Amino acid sequence: EPPALALLARAADGSMRDGLSLLDQAIAFGGGGVTQADVQAMLGVVAGERLPALLDAVDRGDATAALGLIGEVAEYAPDFGGLLRELVTLLHRVAVVQQVPDAAQPAWGDVAAITRLADAIPPDEVQLYYQIALHGQRDLPLAPDERSGFEMLILRLLAFRPASSAPVPVPAQAAEPDPGMNGEASEPAPD
Repeated sequence: EPPALALLARAADGSMRDGLSLLDQAIAFGGGGVTQADVQAMLGVVAGERLPALLDAVDRGDATAALGLIGEVAEYAPDFGGLLRELVTLLHRVAVVQQVPDAAQPAWGDVAAITRLADAIPPDEVQLYYQIALHGQRDLPLAPDERSGFEMLILRLLAFRPASSAPVPVPAQAAEPDPGMNGEASEPAPD
């Protein structure tokens, strides 16, 4: 399947030898076939399927849903560094589709999800998310563990999303201000 081959190519990271070795492993793992599901299981990238939903949760400003998805992903014991690279790739593809809608390719995976994200997230926010995620790759090895580093990156996306900069309502004051406090002399109360 073309999506399976795209996963193998990404995992090979430009190395022909690694690509052939991974393809050979995938054929053996899949009993002679190379399917997307088998390659995802073999490479441990099942978690990457949840990235569009995670990006959607960030766009909605839903931290609870975003952290819940990371919890689900963690059950697969993913390589969070690889997952972050997949997030950067997803953001790149969303940006490309925003500028050139016909550029989407079946090898990219779920093109419908990429198109939905391209329609939902403003281009300037996609660029901001991309930049934060790109810099997050540098910071991830410095985190106490990869999961917490990945969670902090997602929390950073949530914190810096432009929609979150809406003014916070100020609570009403419990007591009325003293009329004498505004610089005017207050008149004494009648006896």
